[in-house]
Amino acid sequence: MSMWIRRLAALACVLALASAGYVALDRWQRGMIFSVELGERSWWRDPPAGTQVYDLPLPGGDTLRAWYWRHPDPGAPTVLYLHGSRWNLNGSAFRMEHWAGLGYSMLAIDYRGFGASSPRLPSQASVRQDAQAALRELARLQPDPARRFVYGHSLGGAIAIDLMARLDPPIPVAGLIVEATFTSIRDMIATTRWAGIPGFGLLVTQPFDSRDAIGKLRTPLLLLHGTGDRVVPPAMSDALLAAARQSPHKRLVWLEGASHSGTSRSGAAYDDAVRGFIRSVRQAYPG
Repeated sequence: MSMWIRRLAALACVLALASAGYVALDRWQRGMIFSVELGERSWWRDPPAGTQVYDLPLPGGDTLRAWYWRHPDPGAPTVLYLHGSRWNLNGSAFRMEHWAGLGYSMLAIDYRGFGASSPRLPSQASVRQDAQAALRELARLQPDPARRFVYGHSLGGAIAIDLMARLDPPIPVAGLIVEATFTSIRDMIATTRWAGIPGFGLLVTQPFDSRDAIGKLRTPLLLLHGTGDRVVPPAMSDALLAAARQSPHKRLVWLEGASHSGTSRSGAAYDDAVRGFIRSVRQAYPG
């Protein structure tokens, strides 16, 4: 009996160590993936003039900081913007300003752990919940599904793909625009110094598998990617386009020479791609 007790105690110790190791690995990965930039530095910008700044409540008492800028044209489409890693809304204000200048009302949120939203270490599960809350807010602000669009940059694109592919029950949206977005975290690891470590990809706790999720997408899709992107390989947008087999209207637009964060500054090529996609999707929207 004492031998079995010793074996059970040893097994319990091994499992406890494994559990502690998994928790530490998970926290490290979440910190690396989201890389929340703290403080107020040169990247800080105030919201566009006329923006409503407010908090969206979540179950459990957490809140999301939201920005909503309403276009003067009551018939303008409304776009939900999901930003990427590192920068909060104040560091992403230039994209919101640019899209507002294209003629759209804009809703944007900070995920929990970013900016003035509730503090926590973000995870794939938490940002999924946050994006779902933001989409419900989009539906409240814009009752016409033909004028609802979701736009995500980089990690925000992966969050947007996951949102639109898995939301149950679905909230109708006319189209999805993703910019400089990767296929999965495992594929991104393959482009780094960690690529040569055997089995490292099996330890991923935050997969963000956009290649798999986009295969379930039934929403019109526009992919935008700069050919000068040194963060996310442009070929990943090719792979996402190929994987979006059920999307009824899909297109990939290359922005010549554009960097990872500079795609929206590509001038007419970018603006025409966005406007053309939204216009054509609205015209084809059923009903």
